Amino acid sequence: MRTDRPLFLRRHWLLQACAWTAVLPAAVWPALVQAGWPASEGKSLAQVLKALGAQSLTASAEVRLNTLDYAEDGASVPVDIATQVSGADRLVLFVEKNPTPLVAVFQLTDAVDSALTLHTKLAQTTDVVAVVITRDGRALFAKKEVKVVLGSCGSTSDTAEGGELRRTTEPTRIRAQWQGESALVRMRMAHVMESGQRQNAAGKRVPAWYIEQVTVSHNGKTVLSADWGPGVSRNPYLQLTLKKARPGEKFTVTWRDNKGMSRSDDMLLV
Repeated sequence: MRTDRPLFLRRHWLLQACAWTAVLPAAVWPALVQAGWPASEGKSLAQVLKALGAQSLTASAEVRLNTLDYAEDGASVPVDIATQVSGADRLVLFVEKNPTPLVAVFQLTDAVDSALTLHTKLAQTTDVVAVVITRDGRALFAKKEVKVVLGSCGSTSDTAEGGELRRTTEPTRIRAQWQGESALVRMRMAHVMESGQRQNAAGKRVPAWYIEQVTVSHNGKTVLSADWGPGVSRNPYLQLTLKKARPGEKFTVTWRDNKGMSRSDDMLLV
């Protein structure tokens, strides 16, 4: 999953922030308007957390990480992260032996539970690390080794040469399941999520093309935002629990990829 340029370079993010905040309200892209995003340049967890402003790193039983023991195919591996830590601000998913180890950073709000499921790519047998960053800068983590039979970078891409220029038109599939006053919401976004490392059938490298920004809104208010790298699996799956939801309310998922394409889909919770 190697790309031909470092991900989320500070200059790149500042330029994109200027361009997009000129046409979109800040509430739509809350992570985009933050000052720079050098975190994904880090190859070690310590470097990433320093870039994210964390002041300490401690293993904690209060961080729950659930994923596979063995993955027959590393192209799509489900990872559950949850915590009851007071003051949880961000959830970070880090895969130690991926070419780009930082997979995702989620910015939480009080409107969602501190529990998420994301499908990720694993390039080889590796430790998967879940980190909770609190509002006071503490970083608490849990990790688990996943043994991978076929790594995500070992297959041939079926994306045609020049396919990155085609706009994704399929809507995000959104499903909600009621749990009292809360709603468990599952989303499947339609995107090829090419890492930039694989080759097509003709032996040519397929350029990186992946979703890098996601915003989830409830009744027009942002409840979760995320920065993603190329380590998120194809047709990304994301699951969260929305607190204090009611039938008939509006739920919206908006994403933007590294080619500047974007899509927004919504549904009424039923």
